[in-house]
Amino acid sequence: MKTYNRAIVKIIAFIMMAAMLVFAPSGSMNVRAAGTFNESYLTSGHTGTDPIDASDRQAAYNYLISYMNNLITVNKPSQDIKDRLEEVWSGANSYIANNNYSASGLVAYVNETVANFDLVMSEQSSVSSTEEFLFINTNSITTTASYGEYTYLTLSIINLGKADVTDVVITPQENTDVTKWPFEITTASNALVIPKICASSDIHTAHTLAQDATWVFLVRKDAKTGTYPLNFDVIYYRNGTPSSTTLTTYININGAPGSGNLIPTDEEKEEEGRTPTPRIIVTGFKTDPEVVYAGDTFNLTITVQNTSLTTAVSNIQFDLKAASAGNNSETTYEAFLPTSGSASKFVSVISAGATANISIEMTARSDLAQKPYVIVLDAVYEDSKANPYQMSSNISIPVRQEARVDYGEAEILPDSIFVGNSANVMFPVYNKGKTTLYNVQVDFIGDSVEGGSTFLGKLEPGATGNVDAMVNGIAPTMDDGTIIARISYEDEAGNVSYLDKEITLFVMEAYYEDSDWTDYPIYDEPISEEKGGIFWKPIIITIVVVVIAAIIIWRVIASKRKKKKMLKELEDLDDDEI
Repeated sequence: MKTYNRAIVKIIAFIMMAAMLVFAPSGSMNVRAAGTFNESYLTSGHTGTDPIDASDRQAAYNYLISYMNNLITVNKPSQDIKDRLEEVWSGANSYIANNNYSASGLVAYVNETVANFDLVMSEQSSVSSTEEFLFINTNSITTTASYGEYTYLTLSIINLGKADVTDVVITPQENTDVTKWPFEITTASNALVIPKICASSDIHTAHTLAQDATWVFLVRKDAKTGTYPLNFDVIYYRNGTPSSTTLTTYININGAPGSGNLIPTDEEKEEEGRTPTPRIIVTGFKTDPEVVYAGDTFNLTITVQNTSLTTAVSNIQFDLKAASAGNNSETTYEAFLPTSGSASKFVSVISAGATANISIEMTARSDLAQKPYVIVLDAVYEDSKANPYQMSSNISIPVRQEARVDYGEAEILPDSIFVGNSANVMFPVYNKGKTTLYNVQVDFIGDSVEGGSTFLGKLEPGATGNVDAMVNGIAPTMDDGTIIARISYEDEAGNVSYLDKEITLFVMEAYYEDSDWTDYPIYDEPISEEKGGIFWKPIIITIVVVVIAAIIIWRVIASKRKKKKMLKELEDLDDDEI
């Protein structure tokens, strides 16, 4: 009879699972990739100071779980690092569940938790055992189920090793403790077998080769509300050698009213006689001035909040420490230094749910590279019963370098031209700053010239760009001959700056007089040799005129002599006839 009932239960469960798959909305199986958490993740549409609701908390849970799983999959941390990541996630889960955030406050807290994830992961000193090749597909969704209902749970497994694995046996770590296993135990074993999982060291290809194992579970009626980590033992063969690992996934359970939370709220802890842990978190910061340049002194104001709604904290000492910069142990230094010499601040008390501001004046070193720098905020404090606590959080301050652009002497050949002619302008452009200049270009501005635009492109710190341009005279100079060479450039953020250089170039206009015998120009006044004048043209003209005049005179004289000779011959002829 029991076997018959168990079979009926399984049949009903699989029918429910199939219905869920068929009628699930399009795209419901997708999960957003972990990135910078913002208000667009809040499905309720809440923004700014709007209070959050249960759907916003769920979005935050899912985001943090996805982010943590991505870290574990890509970085393969040690078990100790995994445990610490889960501690951060568990604590964040509790804070989010127990505090009434605004939408912007929830966004700030989630991103702070992400920074804590990264801080823990940065302490990873060695790669996990080379025997660990199987991981949960990071594209898998986190299942949500309610008390007393059947639900399906799927493990999508990828193989990031260099060889295929076979005969993969997956067994859930079932437990009678409802806080560890929220499902009814209905069979002696829920082991499933996957014949083969193909390998690929490329995570994107591995996703396409993923193999799924699916169970149908009945959620216990006394299951508590919360997100449960579920562990699965995996045994498999690789190159004929047996190996094993443990995979962990998560499920969100909506418990029955009155069943309580998986992570007790402050009120539940008080009912059980336990003192809730008051937490201090960073909710925001600002700098004055808003943009910090290397070498500047600025005022940093950090806003912190006591997240407990019932317990005040007191005797709070905050210590700020800037991240180190430099290349090695001999040249390492702190990026920011407090002007007062002390980086500690004391706050006597922060009431339950209240906020406080910590202000400190700091100076950014003048030789800092242009990038964000981290400041670590540590705090030690007490509750009303003098129980000690501590916290640590990170904030990131972008530092910019002032661009320093200069130019050298210009060489202009020739330094005076006629309209329609060109002059060659050459000079260097120097990047004397510590930041790279982008899209460096030089343009020439003046009423008497055009053209000559020169693109120098990217200039690294300490580099030189050389301008070699031809500018054309288009109108005579009507002033002192000043032409502007405008240097434009962009910083890393795309902001455009300008630097003007003055050069002197005279443009003169030539004019022509009508002549039957020459097309050479005649000028208003003689042009001196110092101004680039030319003397040989009028000399040649004079010589040509003299030669032509001599030829004409010679021809006239020759003609007269010939005519006189002919008259004389005629006279002689007449005399002979007589």
